[in-house]
Amino acid sequence: MRGLRKIGAGHRGLRPGLLGALLAAIAAAGLVGCSARAPAAPPAATGTWFQLLSGTLQPLADLAASRPVARAPWTVQSRVADMAFLGNDLYAGINGIGLAVLGRDPQGGLHVTYHPDALIFSHRTLTTLIPREGGVTVHLYYNALLNDTLRQDLSLAGISFVTFSANLNDYAFLVPPFQRKNPDWEAVGLAPESQNSFDVEWKFTDASETRFQYTRFHADTRAEEPEDRDTFLSALGVPSIDGPSVPSGLATFFAACRAQLPAQPAGGALVFSLRSRESPLKRSYRSRKESETATVVPVFDDGGTLLALLPDGRLLSQAPGRSPKVVRLPNLPSGFQYTDLVVWNGSLLLPWEEQAFTDVARAGILVYPWAG
Repeated sequence: MRGLRKIGAGHRGLRPGLLGALLAAIAAAGLVGCSARAPAAPPAATGTWFQLLSGTLQPLADLAASRPVARAPWTVQSRVADMAFLGNDLYAGINGIGLAVLGRDPQGGLHVTYHPDALIFSHRTLTTLIPREGGVTVHLYYNALLNDTLRQDLSLAGISFVTFSANLNDYAFLVPPFQRKNPDWEAVGLAPESQNSFDVEWKFTDASETRFQYTRFHADTRAEEPEDRDTFLSALGVPSIDGPSVPSGLATFFAACRAQLPAQPAGGALVFSLRSRESPLKRSYRSRKESETATVVPVFDDGGTLLALLPDGRLLSQAPGRSPKVVRLPNLPSGFQYTDLVVWNGSLLLPWEEQAFTDVARAGILVYPWAG
């Protein structure tokens, strides 16, 4: 899940990140009331910038040196869509391209090993990486509304899950029984309950109708059973950001984040997407069980220190037993936004994008020094 989306039927095709960017801009203009914000210290360093060009991360002197890129729908544009740890390796899912494994070279710089596959990833939207069984399972789907290719022109059809084997350096298809029987349906929604159990939202669209169905797919046994929409919505995460269902430390941190944000619009939800080095799956905490739109705040648990990437590009950090502090990351030009974060080898790794409603132009990552 990213910035702006509807949770539930009919939510695909909206531009993620738009709501957060709009709310931040409105708040900056003083048009929306919000709680007082803690002052942010200036960035201590600019970090190292990389831009995605021809599917690879190219180093930049700074973001001002990035090359213009033709706009394309976010569903098909080359951008870092998700990240996941597999042992000591950090995998990045590059939309439309495939997987990249990030490491350090002997001089401490970024070293990237790419695993592209145009037949699988071109014209599809990559959403989620799931480490499992010595590899990484990738969820992706074909978005008929925002695409640059017709479905009948795809080289391969009926693809929603592929698994990359780290030992074989190759991809294998992972086809649920529902998709085998219904190759024209797309797995547009995914809620992993474990490394081997996925709740899936299936969508069928043609000129006359749109339909949804829901299943729980067990990737290890290839078994699958039907479920209802309420079960799928429940699997998306804890429908609360405070109270008895949320650990007290997280609830306190979520409240500190909320104090830094504008009020949510009517019918909107605030979603905290929590990941850590130790847990292979992200956990989500939502202010509402179901909503029309959602502002997603990525959170990383670095050995007990919590970090949240706020929609306006600031970082809120809280060490155990300490008060939260706001860190100002390097400023982005107008129209650019940080989209995610992980703590990795003494650095923050921050994907960024140049966004224009449903389109993305330039995209890449910032490797930013982080002492904790």
